[in-house]
Order: sequence, then structure tokens, then C-alpha cells
Amino acid sequence: VARAADLLARMPGERARRVAFAVARTEGIAPDTVARIGAALAAELDRKPPAAFVSPPAARVGAILNSVAADLRDSLLEGLDAADSGFADGVRKAIFTFAHIHARVAPLDVPKVLRGVDQGVLITALAHALPQAGTNLAQSAEFLLANMSQRMAATLRDEVEGRGRVKPKDGEAAMAELVANIRALKD
Repeated sequence: VARAADLLARMPGERARRVAFAVARTEGIAPDTVARIGAALAAELDRKPPAAFVSPPAARVGAILNSVAADLRDSLLEGLDAADSGFADGVRKAIFTFAHIHARVAPLDVPKVLRGVDQGVLITALAHALPQAGTNLAQSAEFLLANMSQRMAATLRDEVEGRGRVKPKDGEAAMAELVANIRALKD
């Protein structure tokens, strides 16, 4: 009963109603008929070819786009939107970049995340993100700084100011390394 309830809850509303109604008509079915139906369903499952990929297509494309430059990622997402907006939405949900940190990382996890990142990489990432006020990059940088010790945050802010302007390529590489550390912790 519990397994059937779980399956019924996963079905769309109209289909679930049809299945529930069909159960009402099963009173006179012989056990042999139920066994034949089960065997037919099992045979159908066996005929389904094994999947070549474990993860769904949107997750695979999202993982690929995690590792490309932001301008290329945005361009590809625009193209995907034009071709298949549903797929593009799935890809967007699968993508995790530096800009998503403030929305997807718990504040208590920030020390764990930063523990595995080289300080030079962190300073480069922050120096690239902080000057972009009003963007998700700046919000993520501020989120990281706000969720560490005040002394460490002050030290990092001083080092970021001393670092000066960061080349976009270097900044994106540093942010990608920090995000890779987060993904490794998640996995």
C-alpha cells in the first residue's frame, strides 16, 4: 500500500485519478491474469535498452557550461532558449558558478568551502568579483566575506585592495577553482 501510494503521488493528477478508478474495477480479476500482466510489464522493462548516460542531458550540458567562460555560457544559453526553452531552463538549474554561491551555499558551509582553497586563488576571485557592484558576482563575494571571521574578512579585503585590477581570464580561473572545490565538497 505504501509503495502504491508513493507511485500514485508521483503521477499527474488526471492519470492518478484514472489509475484509482481502474483499481475499483479489479474486484473480479483472477490471480493468473495479474501474474500475466506483471510478466508483460517485466518483459517490457527488459526490452528497454540500457542508457548510455547516467545523468540527464540538461545536467550534462550544465556541467560542461560550468567550465566555460561566462560570455560563452550566456551566448550558448541564449541559443538554447531560442531552440528549446524548457531544456535551457533545465540547463540553467544544473549550472553552478561563482555567481550562484550566495544563493546556493549555506552560510555555515563557507568556512568548509574556503578551507580547501588557496588564499591567492581566493584573493584573485574576490578582486575580480567585488568591483562588479550590483552583480551576482559581487553578491557572492560579499556573502563569502560576511560568513567568515571578521578578522579574516578584513585581512582579505586589504589584500584585495592591494591586489588591484585582475585580468578577467585570471579572475574567472580563480572563481572556477573555488567553485570546483565547492562541487568536490558536495560530491
